[in-house]
Amino acid sequence: MLGVLLFSLLAPAESGVLDAAGLRQAMETAAQTRDASSLTGRKFRIVRPFADQKVVKYKAFKQSARWSYDRDKRAMVTTIGLGQITDQNFDGYKAAGLEALPPLQSLYFDVDARSAPTKFRTETRDGYNLDVGSSTRAASFGLAIPFKDGGPSALPEGFSPLVIGQTRGTSAQASRWAAAMIVVYEGEITDLTKTGVFCGAYHGQVSSHEITGDTPMMIQDKQCFITARIDRVEVIRDGQVLADWRKPPKLGL
Repeated sequence: MLGVLLFSLLAPAESGVLDAAGLRQAMETAAQTRDASSLTGRKFRIVRPFADQKVVKYKAFKQSARWSYDRDKRAMVTTIGLGQITDQNFDGYKAAGLEALPPLQSLYFDVDARSAPTKFRTETRDGYNLDVGSSTRAASFGLAIPFKDGGPSALPEGFSPLVIGQTRGTSAQASRWAAAMIVVYEGEITDLTKTGVFCGAYHGQVSSHEITGDTPMMIQDKQCFITARIDRVEVIRDGQVLADWRKPPKLGL
């Protein structure tokens, strides 16, 4: 019985339902033709693994689902966290007319990133220093999901942009659990912008122990989004549903 359940959960998306690869391809086509009308109303089912919090890579950092092990609490800590699209991290914000919409959460489902060593020039009182860091070029595809606390929401009822869970166990158990865990997002593409698929970029430097291990990272990230509604979220391990949010948004957008 468990084998049948596992197969059904991990089987390819049913006909007409877009998976991550299909959605990226459809978004690329829509961006090139400047016509996303065929995407509006399409259903999607996106499956993402839980990334190790210790992995110091930009691609892992942009994963919505992450895990770590808290040795003091002897527990595995899981985090499902969405980002937010603002004029500070997306240079196409005003061009896409996003200021007229409720705050938009970002859910990345496809990220390509390549990094190479580089040197950074840091100004000092006596001149400057040359520090070794990395330069990362990335291309990211994501969903833009309206959410305002106490206001309009396109997230399932009870699901918030940050969900944290803990499970007691050993470090070895946590590693095994994480390897078998996925988060599944199901929903529908909406059309809240005049442009449909909207693209822009983030250019900047990041230096954070949690993200880069104290190594400066220069980032050039081309980002493309389309608005969406998330109707259902499930956390699954070894074919068993550990947590789920199945009630569609009350204030659907």
